Amino acid sequence: MKPIPINIKIKAGPGGVTEISLRGHGYPSPTSDRNARRLSAQLKKYFAGRAVKFDAQLDFSAGTRFEHAVWRACMRIPRGETRSYSELAAMAGYPRAARAAGNAMARNPFAIVVPCHRVVRADGSIGRYGYGVALKRKLLEMERAL
Repeated sequence: MKPIPINIKIKAGPGGVTEISLRGHGYPSPTSDRNARRLSAQLKKYFAGRAVKFDAQLDFSAGTRFEHAVWRACMRIPRGETRSYSELAAMAGYPRAARAAGNAMARNPFAIVVPCHRVVRADGSIGRYGYGVALKRKLLEMERAL
């Protein structure tokens, strides 16, 4: 599969990576933050179509306790697989909170590492994605090919 060209911005603080955005201006230049540099290298491999196990320390200080539970549950969705918002809510311990889980995914500050692109509608349709449905489809296709 052809690599996906993407611009990424990574922000980090003392507690770890605070934001991974796909609307950045290219990969971040070398920084003194070792965690962000490592994550940048892992993301480059990921977008080149290689299997990567992300191990960056994420700073979950932003967001609510519910959002943290949903983001952590999302990180357990295996590469190449999808889950519905209701399945994700149940994984997070909130089986009746599918809509709220969707809202948590919309506020996900950790693109790719918290793989909200793996969450789809209950009927299996692709649903929305903050970075565009076309990219969501490409990401899912790439992951299934790995």
